[in-house]
Amino acid sequence: MGRRLSDFTPEPLLHIPPADGQPGLALEWPADCQYAVDAAVARVERWFAERHKSSLWIALHIGRNEQQSSAQSLAYETAFLWRLQQRLMASDGTLLA
Repeated sequence: MGRRLSDFTPEPLLHIPPADGQPGLALEWPADCQYAVDAAVARVERWFAERHKSSLWIALHIGRNEQQSSAQSLAYETAFLWRLQQRLMASDGTLLA
C-alpha cells in the first residue's frame, strides 16, 4: 500500500514557492514528494484561474488520491493548503508569519 510518514528519515528540503508577496515554505520531506508539492501548487493556481470555479474540496480530494504514498498525499495536502493560504492572505493584505 504505502509507507507511513514515520518510516521516513528527513531528507532534502522541499519548497513551496512564494506567491503574491507571501513567503514560501521549506519542508524536510522525502525527496520524492516534491512532485506532489508542485502538483498541489499547480492545482490551486488552476482553481484560482478558473472562470467558473469548481469545488475546491474536490480539487484537494482528487489530487490527494492521485499520490502514490501517504507521505506524498500529506505533502500534496500541505502544499495545497499553504498555497491557498498564501493567496487568501495576500488578497486581504495580511502577511504570513
